[in-house]
Amino acid sequence: MAFNSLNMDEASPASLTDLCLSYVSRNLERFCVKHADGSLCLRDSLLFPQELADQLLAKMATEGLLNDSTVGVFRSSEYLRLRRACIRTARISAEAFQRALCPHRLLELDAARVNADLTISDILHGLASNKHCRESLQRLVLTGLTMSSLEEPSCHCFSSLQGLRSLSLANVDFYDSGLADVCSLSRLESLDLSNTSVTNLNPLLGLRERLRSLTLHQLKRLEMSTAQLLAVIGQLEALQMNVVPSGVWKLLPRMNQTYGGLG
Repeated sequence: MAFNSLNMDEASPASLTDLCLSYVSRNLERFCVKHADGSLCLRDSLLFPQELADQLLAKMATEGLLNDSTVGVFRSSEYLRLRRACIRTARISAEAFQRALCPHRLLELDAARVNADLTISDILHGLASNKHCRESLQRLVLTGLTMSSLEEPSCHCFSSLQGLRSLSLANVDFYDSGLADVCSLSRLESLDLSNTSVTNLNPLLGLRERLRSLTLHQLKRLEMSTAQLLAVIGQLEALQMNVVPSGVWKLLPRMNQTYGGLG
């Protein structure tokens, strides 16, 4: 009898936890009451295990169900306690983000490609309003976001997040003035500046003893010569992996020999 092998990941059914989270996400109004501002609140004061709260938020974001109304359930931080928050591609306002997510003692926040109404300045301002986030947030993903609204000038507040170890600013309208602020972070170990508008990487020398991972794809506005670029990278003592900007791939053999582990 012929047997066709199947990819186990594709063949395996969804876990019971995943099915339950999907059901709750899609039927949230059954378990909630609505506030005057339209936001939802759990009808019963149920204490979720912390990991499940993280998973519920991620499930709502993944399925396109996270918005100003539904994110309201996370205002009850004593019952739904978030630590690793994923709001990728969510459509929420700055006010909803501030009220629902910023009271939590977050360790990680992945806000990649959220809607344009929520800017990087909004996120930084909200996180900085929480003492625990200022000290304990370790990972922040801001890929594809807008720095600030047209009405408000960009305000660099990265340096207020003193616990930050990993930061992604890929595909962001991010300039040299912000890089100096980022490089003042005393614990930063991983940084992604791919496809930003940075022209000078000298501020990275402020991280020479700490930066272990640096990603620099498609720095089309970089105004440094190859020699200047290599001089900066060569002084990053802790660097283990580096993805260099387009245009200097021909130097990979030399850089591999010098720094190792380049991808």
